[in-house]
Amino acid sequence: MKTVALLCLLSVSFLTSCDLRSDTAKREMEKFSGTPTPTRTPMPAEIPIDPADVIRAETDVPGETISVAGSSLKRTISCSKFNRVMINGSRNVISVKGACKSIMVNGDGNQLISDGAVEFVINGETNTVNYSRFVNGKRPIVSDNAGGNVIEKTSPPKAVK
Repeated sequence: MKTVALLCLLSVSFLTSCDLRSDTAKREMEKFSGTPTPTRTPMPAEIPIDPADVIRAETDVPGETISVAGSSLKRTISCSKFNRVMINGSRNVISVKGACKSIMVNGDGNQLISDGAVEFVINGETNTVNYSRFVNGKRPIVSDNAGGNVIEKTSPPKAVK
């Protein structure tokens, strides 16, 4: 009787130690066991900022907010004291000279040509924003809150001799 009980005990322990899964099931389980290693995508290298593309600004004391409102306007404004610029309207062509703290465009179909700003905020569609310089050597923060806008860096104007 002891032999039969011992034989049953050995049989049960042998069967429980065997892996009865198929090879396919084993491979599927191995995929999900442990922590998967994420694949790393290399970040594209940023192009270094050319010192000729830097515009310096005193950021300690910001100036007043400059507002332009209307439609189909052609204006040139100047950020002389690290101003904020707010453009409200549509189909305007605005040229901004100097270094600005921020430029916000509210409306559609505007064209903005700027020397540079720390931040560009676009609230509208089909606007074009061209900036030519980096304020204090930093890339601008761009918030495009709608669709169909173009915000890009262009070549700075050539110095007249």
